[in-house]
Amino acid sequence: MREDFYETSIGPQNERSQSVFYKIYHVSSVILFIIFGVMLYLLFMIGDFGFVVLSVLSLICAIITVIIKRKLMNFYDYTFVSGEVRIVKVISGKTRRLKHKFESKDVYQVGKVGSETFNKLKATPGIKVSVVTPNGLNAEKQLYYVAVKTLSENTLIILECEEKLLSHIVSYRGSSIIEKDYK
Repeated sequence: MREDFYETSIGPQNERSQSVFYKIYHVSSVILFIIFGVMLYLLFMIGDFGFVVLSVLSLICAIITVIIKRKLMNFYDYTFVSGEVRIVKVISGKTRRLKHKFESKDVYQVGKVGSETFNKLKATPGIKVSVVTPNGLNAEKQLYYVAVKTLSENTLIILECEEKLLSHIVSYRGSSIIEKDYK
């Protein structure tokens, strides 16, 4: 049995600015949660209705900053191990969430985003499109797609990766899965 391993990680294009904004939102959320605690303490000690409004506002603002913070500094890890592909979203550099896991035998098409074949597949009813890149469809690097058919659904996965990942998938599945207008 063949043992192949490939792993890569893709981060945001503007990683430096996102890092600065992440730190700003993190500090802001901590300060807002502290303000919420102080307002709640003052509410119980003084009993004034104004502290209820201020505590609710500070809690809402803290929750909003946490939500915005979680949308920054996201990475995607693509791992290929002996015919199996795992795509994991790394949120804020800490939390890992498995987005997709499939075998190479489930792949029925690979190619470049923007090609005729891609547009036909994307327009196909019943196919789920999943963009697994932190930069969306406006990435600087070339975007590729992998069309996967499992028992439950057909998925068109859009990746921002090197061609080496696709070559590993093709080596396990066969060259018949490469789109016809791939150059």
